[in-house]
Amino acid sequence: MNNPIEKIQSYYDELTKTDKEIAIYLINNPWDAATKALDEIAKRTNTSKSAMSRFAQRIGYSGYTEFKYEMARYMASGSARSEEETVSEPLKLITRTYADYILKMGETLDKNQLERIADLFLSSENVKILGINRSYNSANQLKQRLIRIGFSNVSSEGDSGELNDLLLSAKKKDMFIIISTTDNTKFYASRLKDVKAKIVFITANPSLPLKKYCDEYIVVPRISRDSYASFLDDQAIFFVLNEILIEVIARKAELVRKND
Repeated sequence: MNNPIEKIQSYYDELTKTDKEIAIYLINNPWDAATKALDEIAKRTNTSKSAMSRFAQRIGYSGYTEFKYEMARYMASGSARSEEETVSEPLKLITRTYADYILKMGETLDKNQLERIADLFLSSENVKILGINRSYNSANQLKQRLIRIGFSNVSSEGDSGELNDLLLSAKKKDMFIIISTTDNTKFYASRLKDVKAKIVFITANPSLPLKKYCDEYIVVPRISRDSYASFLDDQAIFFVLNEILIEVIARKAELVRKND
């Protein structure tokens, strides 16, 4: 397997002063190179994303994305390590990657938006949480968690035929929370424009055309597409967002109860 660290070392004498500073950091912090986002590495090396990309090209990669992928593969492979390290290091890589993405979501979520969603939820007569195919896992989990803390006006649905009927028959005092891991743009875009209910759309795509039909639109980082390894699953990110929503809703509900 290609060893990116050895590759950096083989090109070291040919590098510019800036490239050498990047090289030293990456050699000394290989796990950062394998897991951290490009802008984070650029910040830590006091350079820029374009400088990082040029560095990767100078040592034989098409760009920083390819370098990061190769570094992640190498670190996860356990090459030249003991059997115990071979088992533990991929686990560290996966847990660190999920932790980074969850922290990233925590930093980018809008607190005011979460408060608005809680207000919409508490003012609705019926809340229907929708998700097609694998997105239904997240929708059903959110429903179950809300019912467990005392909200009985919540239901979930994952069948596209049933979803169609629910959307078309919705009333103004209803609310839809739609979770769409893989977007399902065509299905929802053709229906949401005619929906009378309040709509909260949760996705990993920042610019779907149906955004204009939604009262609130939440974007989460998509770990399966953006991270070093495509086998990592988005559901964990959506499950964590569910817990955040539940906390905000529960806190708001308690304030309302105390003020009544």
